[in-house]
Amino acid sequence: MDKGQQVTEQEIENGLSSLARLIDRYGDAYWPVFERLERELGVRRQRRERLLAHLQDNRPAH
Repeated sequence: MDKGQQVTEQEIENGLSSLARLIDRYGDAYWPVFERLERELGVRRQRRERLLAHLQDNRPAH
């Protein structure tokens, strides 16, 4: 991945799935990374929802 390239939500979800398998198999060592990815995914989704809500509220009337 290039330095300027942003990680997608799908890539985060894939990472969470991989980490879930690692945690299930090897224990709690990966929990901090799992929680960090969950937070990041939540923040991105909340931002998108907030933006969409404002875009819908501010549409010009036809």
